[in-house]
Amino acid sequence: MQTFLLALEAALYPTLLAAVVILLSQPHPRRLLGAYLAGGFITSIGLGLLIVFKLKDSNAVSGGGSVLSWGGDLALGGLALLVAVALATRTDDHLRQRRARRKVGHGEAPKEDSAKKDPWSQRVLARGSVPIVFVAGLAINVPGAAYLIALKDIAGGGHSQLTQVVLILAFNAIMFALAEIPLLGLLLAPERTHDLVRRTNAALSSHGRQIATGLSAVFGVYLIARGISNS
Repeated sequence: MQTFLLALEAALYPTLLAAVVILLSQPHPRRLLGAYLAGGFITSIGLGLLIVFKLKDSNAVSGGGSVLSWGGDLALGGLALLVAVALATRTDDHLRQRRARRKVGHGEAPKEDSAKKDPWSQRVLARGSVPIVFVAGLAINVPGAAYLIALKDIAGGGHSQLTQVVLILAFNAIMFALAEIPLLGLLLAPERTHDLVRRTNAALSSHGRQIATGLSAVFGVYLIARGISNS
């Protein structure tokens, strides 16, 4: 059950949400979403299998009370809370503005706001090229914190190799659900999907930071509580 809760948390990861929003706004979203999912699945499932099989039968994950188990939970939980605080206090904006003032002070011409605010991954996805989006999907979708915790749990859960593979596939199916569902919607009901996408984009533009802050805080508290209970 905890593995699937982690998958739901991973599905709401801001980078994944931003990628889906960008791809849905392009002229040919079906092809782009398909390319992104293909690249994402290759990287995410491939690395997931590699990590689990490397960790299998390792003493480091042989039980919930191992140091790696509860220590990793506490470390990642603390990091998630720091991210939540940084987002809530807009520390990232303050750092960006400070760098911009420093560049102006050194005589450098200020860049356009969009270039400063948009990460490289979003700029690449916005180009609307299927091969580029596929490669971006390969590069972006390395395991995040929630996925790594789930992989550790799967490796230390005493499951058969087949069960481990099924759990990894199921985790990825849930994690990429917000890309899979729009793709199916575009295939089956394109007009209704486009209307839903417009409303979703508006909501994310208005409340994206609050959503990311809340998710980071909840994830951090969950991991710290689990780490304390397993220590």
